[in-house]
Amino acid sequence: MKTIRAMQGQRLLIGVLIVGLLLAPAVGLPGTLRVSQAQGPVPEGDTPAGDQAGAAVGGRIPIQGRLTDASGNPLTGTYNIRFRLYDAAASGSVVCEDTNSVAVTNGLFNSEIVGTCGSADINGQQLYLGIKVGTDDEMTDRQAIYPVPYAWSLRPGAQISGTVSGSPVLNVRNSGSTEGSSGVRGWATAASGLTYGLRGISDSPDGRGVYGSAGSGVGVYGLSSTGTGVYGNNSADGFGVYGTSGAGNTSGGVRGVANNANAAGVRADNYAGGTAIYGSANAPAPVDHSVPTLYLVQLDAGGDFVVGADNRWGGNRKWRVDRTGKGFFNGGTQLGGADFAEQIPVAGQQTDYEPGDVLVISAEADRMVALSTEPYATAVIGVYSTQPAVLAGAPDTAEPLGGIPVTILGIVPCKVSAENGPVQRGDLLVSSATPGYAMRAGANPPPGTVLGKALQPLPIGQRTGLILVLVTLQ
Repeated sequence: MKTIRAMQGQRLLIGVLIVGLLLAPAVGLPGTLRVSQAQGPVPEGDTPAGDQAGAAVGGRIPIQGRLTDASGNPLTGTYNIRFRLYDAAASGSVVCEDTNSVAVTNGLFNSEIVGTCGSADINGQQLYLGIKVGTDDEMTDRQAIYPVPYAWSLRPGAQISGTVSGSPVLNVRNSGSTEGSSGVRGWATAASGLTYGLRGISDSPDGRGVYGSAGSGVGVYGLSSTGTGVYGNNSADGFGVYGTSGAGNTSGGVRGVANNANAAGVRADNYAGGTAIYGSANAPAPVDHSVPTLYLVQLDAGGDFVVGADNRWGGNRKWRVDRTGKGFFNGGTQLGGADFAEQIPVAGQQTDYEPGDVLVISAEADRMVALSTEPYATAVIGVYSTQPAVLAGAPDTAEPLGGIPVTILGIVPCKVSAENGPVQRGDLLVSSATPGYAMRAGANPPPGTVLGKALQPLPIGQRTGLILVLVTLQ
């Protein structure tokens, strides 16, 4: 009866797993063999990397030992030895194996499991080594493989802890360039429950739980077939997802892209009575208004810039603004001003005009206004508006039309004079001899001279003043 009695411990690095081999197997062979403790050389090709920090460790498991007969005499010769790793001490499944023609010299041998074990096989679980020499049965009492001290920190549930200022505690590098190549992959396999494939935690108020960086690609990429690719949640006063853009970045802090007509690139919901989307900016807009708080781009000529509806896609549309800038409002509009005005250039210096002035069509040029200077002017056109509700003739371009807003319809403060008698509510008004002022029209004013109607009286005894007037040219 022959037995394998002992085998010297070694270290093995496969991926990021370090396994220490400390074996005391027993096996039957014709005659008697003993494997006792021995320190053999490192297998060729597995020399420590030394200064080669980027070199990968060979994918092989070295096994060394001493083979003797029943009397303890060392043997010399060549033997076929099969090495197997199992996932159980008895029965179980074979994880990987290798059979080698092993040269034994004065009892000492040095072999290895080559190329059949990978990180998918050896992933931190308890393994057991079985050895079969020649045609004999595999030895009984498989030997448990235990980790060496440093590899112990990589066992399931273990912690890698330390203080390494300015550098990671653990570096994982993958130089593969094919799709799916990953430095680290986290996988939570439970079919239910709030689990995490990969979780990062930072206790510093200035820290980052998860930080992704890319030279020109994507720093953090989330993918989900039916759920959420990237999910941000905040339980206090911070931000669920925070995006920032550097000084030289012209793209933005957060970008969302949707490739489905019924999906949204970025979706925001607030079901607690708050605000779904909040934007803040403090940069003054240049003349081309290119840096507002919210900037919308619609590439399709028939599309809309914005739509308001009472439900998600297909809801009742309430208002919209199309790509031409035209607005559609089912419920009407409510504006802060009270008049409709046109932007019109003025004759002379614009500094000679002020809100409330009565204006006439200028005789000097087309589409130009001037101060009224005579009573009952038929060229009267309106009043210099204080704050128009609607301003036409002033396109939003880098060089809009110059001039002033001229009220041609609606309620506006207007300069009035008592030179044709006290102005009372409801009086028709016309231009006066006082430049820029209106006066009561009196009975039967000439056609085309009426500016509008007084909505306020000019206080008794007051020669001139500013009152509200309904501009209705007649």
